Amino acid sequence: MANDSLYPVRGTNVPGCKLLYAQILPNAASTPTIGENYGKIVSSVAWSATGVLIVTLNDTYLAAGAFTQLQLATAADTFVQVKSFTAATTKLLTLDIMTGGSLADIAANAGNIIHLFVVCRDSVAQ
Repeated sequence: MANDSLYPVRGTNVPGCKLLYAQILPNAASTPTIGENYGKIVSSVAWSATGVLIVTLNDTYLAAGAFTQLQLATAADTFVQVKSFTAATTKLLTLDIMTGGSLADIAANAGNIIHLFVVCRDSVAQ
C-alpha cells in the first residue's frame, strides 16, 4: 500500500486495522476541494449530480467502512449519507448530501466541511 503515514487503531481486535481521515470542501454544483488528507487516502472528489459526490481513493483495501461528520457555517437540516463504497475493487465512495429529505448541494464556505473517516484493513488478518 502506498500510504506512508497510517496509524493503527488501538482497542480493536482486527489486525491491520487503520483509521484514515480526509476533508472534503463542498463547492455547490462545482468540483469540491480536498482539504486535509491524512494518509493520502483521497485521490480525487467530483460533483456528479445535485447532492452527489464521488470520492476516488488512492488505494484498494481488503475491508473498509466509512462514515462522515458534517460541519456547516450555518444551521441546516442537512446530513451526508454514505450511499455506496467499493474499497476492494473500484476504490469509489459515493456520498449523498440530503437537506430536508432531498438531494441538495452545499455552498462553498470556509466553515462547510465534510469530515470523512475510513476504517480499513490493508492486509490479510493473522
